[in-house]
Amino acid sequence: MRLPKIFIEKIVIGLVLVLLAAGISLFIKDALDTKKPTSALPILTVKCNGAPIAADSTYMAEYQWNFWTSVERMVNNYNPSDAKEQIVSTNVLPNIPIEIEYSRDAISTTVSRAINTDSFDFLAVEPDKKGTIYTPPQPGTYIYRVEASFDRGSVVYYFAISVTEMY
Repeated sequence: MRLPKIFIEKIVIGLVLVLLAAGISLFIKDALDTKKPTSALPILTVKCNGAPIAADSTYMAEYQWNFWTSVERMVNNYNPSDAKEQIVSTNVLPNIPIEIEYSRDAISTTVSRAINTDSFDFLAVEPDKKGTIYTPPQPGTYIYRVEASFDRGSVVYYFAISVTEMY
């Protein structure tokens, strides 16, 4: 049984129109995302002992994101006094696991911690054999820098925790 030629032409035209609509939709979404690039960036979630820390404890400091039509950048040089004003630290216990997650898969992640809250110097935080990092054993406020690379760009976040003494 042969299909009529007109039927095949309609199927082909329909497929072309669906693909064209999909392409236009993607182009429009990309154009809207470039107007407010932060809405397209991965969201950082930090968990301490399985519980998420408060959203105001994280701060997006820098990004470079490749859209189809442009590359958007924001560079915000780290300043400890600015970070103290913009980041509210979350109280946590010493020596508990810290989990870092994103709303999309990261290619690589680097975590470092400021020597103190007035410092521009960050030291790499080395995970254990299982890839887990832990809160410091000593009480105090700690600022972390999280750098992540993704298929479309990179993002730098800061977050703060206050380690309290165990009762």
